[in-house]
Parts: sequence; structure tokens; C-alpha cells
Amino acid sequence: MKKSNRIDPSLYSFFWDCDPEHLDTIKHSDFIMYRIMERGTYDAMCWLKKTYTDHQRYLFLERKGYRVLPFRELNYWLLISGADTNRRKELIEKARIHNNVWQRFSH
Repeated sequence: MKKSNRIDPSLYSFFWDCDPEHLDTIKHSDFIMYRIMERGTYDAMCWLKKTYTDHQRYLFLERKGYRVLPFRELNYWLLISGADTNRRKELIEKARIHNNVWQRFSH
């Protein structure tokens, strides 16, 4: 039996700005992970943990997570994705620096 690459219909409300029926869990993994990590309910986060491995989530956090997620969510997902303590601290510091750069432009 082939595993579906579609997101669960219960998650459609997190993807209000696109057609969630056409989201592919492989092709659009970064977008899906970002939305659920940032705004997800408990059920949505459980779905994310079942759909993507710790390693897949960690790779997203390394590539993009520190640039797009709030500190609290970044820290949480790094913890449950098995990130090394030192690397977790480095990525959170990297996120602080990245966010401070953008805050300078907003004043």
C-alpha cells in the first residue's frame, strides 16, 4: 500500500493562502513544516511528528527554521528533533542575530 503524499484535511486551515489539496508532503515539506511548527495545534504537531522523521525536521531547522520561526518554537522543535544542546544554542543565537538585523529596519 502506497503512502499518501497529501496533508491531512484537518490541517487545511493552516494553509488558507494556497490550495491545500495540492500540497505534497515531499515537494512542499519546508512550507508544511514551517506552518505547522509556527502555528500548529497539538494534533497538527502530532501529525508533523508522524509524517517527518527527527532528521527531516532537524534538517529544515538547520536550513531555514532559525530564520523563520519564533525563538520559542525554534527551541521546542530543536529539542524534540534531537538537536545537540550546543547546536541548539548556536541556532537560537543565530536566530537572535537574524531577527535583530530585521528589527533595525522596522524603526
